[in-house]
Amino acid sequence: MIREIAPNIFVESEYHGANVAFIVTGEGVILIDTPMLPKQAQLWQEEIQKRTDQPILYIINTDHHRAHVIGNQFFPMAKVIAHERAWKEMKSYGDSFRTRLLNMYRDRIPEAVEVWKASLEIVKPEITFTGRTFLFKGDKEIQLIPVGGHTPATTVIYFPEEKLLFAGDVVVTNRPPFLSQGNTKEWLEALTFLRKLRYDVLIPGHGELTGKEATDHMSNYLRMVRRKVRSAYSSGLGKADTARSLSHLIRYWPIPTFEKPKADRRFKSGLGRVWNEIRAEELAKARDQGKGKGRIVIELEDEEEEDEE
Repeated sequence: MIREIAPNIFVESEYHGANVAFIVTGEGVILIDTPMLPKQAQLWQEEIQKRTDQPILYIINTDHHRAHVIGNQFFPMAKVIAHERAWKEMKSYGDSFRTRLLNMYRDRIPEAVEVWKASLEIVKPEITFTGRTFLFKGDKEIQLIPVGGHTPATTVIYFPEEKLLFAGDVVVTNRPPFLSQGNTKEWLEALTFLRKLRYDVLIPGHGELTGKEATDHMSNYLRMVRRKVRSAYSSGLGKADTARSLSHLIRYWPIPTFEKPKADRRFKSGLGRVWNEIRAEELAKARDQGKGKGRIVIELEDEEEEDEE
């Protein structure tokens, strides 16, 4: 259901994939992420045209994951803006990315697969940034703030006058957070930063609109995961055993029906990522404590990348 959450700022939180928004600025329309499914992208275009005849100027992608960027191709006149790391990731999307996408949706949403088979195009950013960036259009001030955590490319979109924050996947409310490309220490720092901004409504990457309290929920969860993984590591458990022993932590979150077949596998992959992170922290601590007492070699395991919704 589309909602106008501030003058000329519209949000849809019930499409498949990520939450999306459009802003009518008086000088053109700006999109925040794009609907993943072709039919919903068409509906989104129609919703925009009902409300304005202004052209769509820009798409701001909050990260490079498919739920946020697949729909870019359905808005061909818009220039895509994203973090430089998002561009680096998206330029590598090739045949394996396409094959995984088609296989994942072949039985679930076959009509989308037919469209993607014929015309799947990854529209990469034309405009990139690495630090806090300000966009002024019409009466809107839009701040693009890279915070990392969820991915190195993750960016939040802040409207200081309207007191709105589009948090991307730094905050989710209706599913387990995707940890497999994240850094939980940076993620906690990002959430602390978000609590210092002034806003009344927080739009998560996935799930219903909420408030600043959702950042506390995310922080509490990430701290718990780090604590339990550190305890498992300290007791001598390897990465795979740690992931198996802590897989019950997924129950902290609701799991959408369509995600259930792969939720456990994805969650264990995320726990493995956290184990690597904790291992690096503990080995670095040992190295610092052991300076002058001998040489300690830090050797990290390679990681397998896990798909994100």
